[in-house]
Amino acid sequence: MLPLFHFTPPSPPLRGWVRQHQVIRLRFDSGLVVPVKPYWPRPAAALAFYLRDAEHVALVAGGPQRRKARAVLIGQPTAATLRQGGHDFAVYQIEFEPGALYRLTGLPLDTLTDDWLDAEALFPADFRALVERLAQLDDAGQLIAQAEAWLMARAQAPRRPEAAADVVARRLLAGDGPGLDTLARTHGLDVRQLRRQFAARTGVSPRLFGRVARFDRLVRLANLAPQARWLDLALDAGYHDHQHLARDFREFTGMTPSAFRQLEMQAPERRFGFCESSEPGR
Repeated sequence: MLPLFHFTPPSPPLRGWVRQHQVIRLRFDSGLVVPVKPYWPRPAAALAFYLRDAEHVALVAGGPQRRKARAVLIGQPTAATLRQGGHDFAVYQIEFEPGALYRLTGLPLDTLTDDWLDAEALFPADFRALVERLAQLDDAGQLIAQAEAWLMARAQAPRRPEAAADVVARRLLAGDGPGLDTLARTHGLDVRQLRRQFAARTGVSPRLFGRVARFDRLVRLANLAPQARWLDLALDAGYHDHQHLARDFREFTGMTPSAFRQLEMQAPERRFGFCESSEPGR
């Protein structure tokens, strides 16, 4: 049945690895122009499977539109993009916990910031077989079961251990915790060591990761309460004043809060009465 919006946490064995599964299926009449999705930065690396028509992506700030492969690893975004799917759009996206993608692949995530790569070029041959199986499925539960079986096999093999940066990132996601100096000392590191480790495992610095997490909370709150004042939303999301909110909108989207809201109101999922208004894992 279409449309489909299925967002769910992982099964218990993958907690600590996966933050959330997302399955979205939208179908538009062939005579319609498919709306563009303004995709704001959110604090997660991901593995995405495009199971029907391809997705094309370009930066809001400009530049060429790129066609994504059918399975991609997506690094930490820090700039808003415009995503456009086809008339039969189906995406299954696995959002990872901080550091989990590094632990699975050994790929330094600071080489993938604001970028993506073809996952079939990185993973062994059994991954291609997984992609082929997923392409034959429509049921969200079956998609997740297939992917989780593959992930659990990789997670159970000898892998890189969790590191201090992963723990710090989870605290930043929760919006709490002391300053960076204290966090570094707690884990027996100096600030420079923590920053270097954090960048390799998440793709950005601790400060920028925390800002992205706060901005993501803000946009979701705005979607949940579209009539609310921006200042009230900013305070609820952890901002101190409207000036800091406006700065983050300029840096992350190149737009004012009101202009971005108007663009987001035209997102494809809104044609079906859905919007992104809750944080993963909550």
